[in-house]
Amino acid sequence: MPPRRKKPEPEYRLRVFHFRDEGGKRSVAVVIETLKEFVSFRYEVLLEDQQTENEIRLRILGLHAPVSVMPGIGPARGIRFYPSLSGTVTIRVRKLDGKENEFVVTIGRTSVSLVRSPRHPFILFSQEPLTLEI
Repeated sequence: MPPRRKKPEPEYRLRVFHFRDEGGKRSVAVVIETLKEFVSFRYEVLLEDQQTENEIRLRILGLHAPVSVMPGIGPARGIRFYPSLSGTVTIRVRKLDGKENEFVVTIGRTSVSLVRSPRHPFILFSQEPLTLEI
C-alpha cells in the first residue's frame, strides 16, 4: 500500500468583516494574513486584486519587508477595502504556485456569513474583525 500523502497545512487566514474608518465611512475589509507570526518585523502580504460586481480575485504576490525599522510582532498582513460590497460574493485567492481557493460569502448590512469554502484550503476563513491602524 503506497504511503498516504499528508494534506497540506493551511498557511493563511482570510478575514472578511465590516469596517468603519475614523471618518465614519463604512466598507468591507478583506484581509489576508499568514498563520505564522513574525517576531522581528510586521511584514506585508503583497496583493493584487480585481473586483467585479459579485466577485473578488486576490493574488498573493509574496511578502514585503516594512519600510519602518521599528520592530513589530505578528502575522504578515495584506488589506483591501470594498465600500459597496453586499449580497452573495465569491472570493478567489490564488498563491504564486497557482493554487486557488474559492469562498462564497453573504455580506449583509451588519454581518458576513460563509456559504461555501474549499475542502482542503491553504487559507482559512474567519469573520473575526481586526483593529486596523490605517
